[in-house]
Amino acid sequence: MQLSDSLSTSTQQQVAILDAESFETIFASAAPMRVAVREAKRATKFAVEDGTERSDHVVRELTEIQIDFLLADDTRNQFESLRQAFEQNKLVTVQTKVRSYENMLIVDMPHDETPELGTAVNVPVRMQEWVEVKPEFGTLPPAKVENKSQSSTVKRGQQTGKEPTEKKKSAALETYEAIFK
Repeated sequence: MQLSDSLSTSTQQQVAILDAESFETIFASAAPMRVAVREAKRATKFAVEDGTERSDHVVRELTEIQIDFLLADDTRNQFESLRQAFEQNKLVTVQTKVRSYENMLIVDMPHDETPELGTAVNVPVRMQEWVEVKPEFGTLPPAKVENKSQSSTVKRGQQTGKEPTEKKKSAALETYEAIFK
């Protein structure tokens, strides 16, 4: 299912938090007051012989989003819903007015309870993009590994280690043990 297929045109002008798997709206009753999205990249730097710096690579930083929620109705249940997603490391999709951001993880959710807000609670939720590392398997050229039999990691199955062999103690260790034992 494509994200764009599951969204109606009426919801595209609102901020929405969606379950990353089902694309169902979650935290629907929590009112987002402010959304701040940070997409950044940085150029690597390295010094060269003449003392100047050069760049030859760009690193894309993980996207961060902060949404300031105002929980006004059924505050306790709304907060518990947010907290449950935080505790369970639930991945969400954040749909803003201009773009959707997939695989976001709630990493911070402090809250403010002040007399000025009455029964409402301000919860500035911070999310960070979640990009999982996928292991790669394959064959390396024998020149890239010390032991040529280890050049392929495909179809090796589960490997178990060998028991370490007992090494002969050095004279210094034998003397140390004799004195301090």
